[in-house]
Amino acid sequence: MPTRPSKHRPALPSTARHELPELSRQTRREMHTGVKRWLAIREFTLRRDRFTCQACGRIVAGKGEAHVDHVDGDSHNNPPDGSNWQTLCVPCHSAKTAKENGGFGNSPSNESGSRLTGGGRSKL
Repeated sequence: MPTRPSKHRPALPSTARHELPELSRQTRREMHTGVKRWLAIREFTLRRDRFTCQACGRIVAGKGEAHVDHVDGDSHNNPPDGSNWQTLCVPCHSAKTAKENGGFGNSPSNESGSRLTGGGRSKL
């Protein structure tokens, strides 16, 4: 004699089967890094800081060597006077990002919003 088919039992609601993908960094930013306004901000900051890393004092004139960083880490804080931007070399920017965001297995830092000054040249 045939047996009754088994009863369908949906997965428990606590089981996360389909997670929403995380928004890309460009989507979360106030400005995409390719727009004219951001490129102008970048150029302004690099010239103001004389193409010098504000953390270590290294000259970062080559293509791809300089990053313009938000001092407080908030990509939505873009004051017209440029007080929230600083020029960093790639290694210093990577170290700051890892420290603030808990990258490379580190726990996020409670310190934010201060310019990096570790051994850099004095500002003129």
